[in-house]
Amino acid sequence: MNALQYAENVTEVFVFPDAYLRVKQLLESERADMDEVSEVIQLDPSLASKILKLANSAIYNLPKKIDTISKALVVLGAETIYNLVISSAVISVCEQVSHSAIDMDRFWEQSVHSALIARALGNKVAPRQSEQLYVSGLLHNIGELALCQLDPELAKACEQYSADEKPWQCQRRVLGFTYAELSAALLRLWQLPNSIIEPIALQHQPDKHLRQPAVLLLNISSRMALANVHPELYKQTNLLDPFVLEVLGIIQPDLRAALDFCNSEALYLLSVLNPKAGILY
Repeated sequence: MNALQYAENVTEVFVFPDAYLRVKQLLESERADMDEVSEVIQLDPSLASKILKLANSAIYNLPKKIDTISKALVVLGAETIYNLVISSAVISVCEQVSHSAIDMDRFWEQSVHSALIARALGNKVAPRQSEQLYVSGLLHNIGELALCQLDPELAKACEQYSADEKPWQCQRRVLGFTYAELSAALLRLWQLPNSIIEPIALQHQPDKHLRQPAVLLLNISSRMALANVHPELYKQTNLLDPFVLEVLGIIQPDLRAALDFCNSEALYLLSVLNPKAGILY
């Protein structure tokens, strides 16, 4: 099967929360009613709780605590709330996955690190895209969970990467495609915004998309996350393309600052998105 066929099969298994579908419909309409959006979110206590915890985290660094969804909508805006809803909804879908085949702690840690690094670098290089980059970073490897659900043995085989064979190289050898392609195919079927999907789809092809900062930033953040999670296998300097850094105007202090932000906020974000993660304990 190709990436699209795997994605089509998994959409028959994964079910999105009703609240996400309703909020998506409301926010994409020309007459979005923020009061109605707030009411829909509050009907899903888990979703509302995640949004409030994220809104009050250092990710947004707000001066005052937000204690209601309606206030979150006013302070953060509809686009940010929409992205928070997307993140929370996909996480709830992920909870339906059988966890035995792969190292779920590693999966979550890598996803969260990529999201935080993408946001930090995005704030410097492309501030208007930093919110979408955060979501792209969080979901950049979601295809791994799709494969884990459909074919655990293949997912396990794709986890056998090494210092000499990067994860995406291992995936292409085992599957004929990468998790980037599977992730993008799945997110397209779920009708997520293209601004989130495109960097995921193209993350391993930065040399072909030098005029697309979001693609380059996700390429950098996903590789930094990989090195951060697997220091025994990879060094950041060996994974990053100096030319891509030069194109974006990113220098070493920027990378260190992004990594510091990631390391300071990762545990909190993990506790919100995946409180069952063993790494927290």
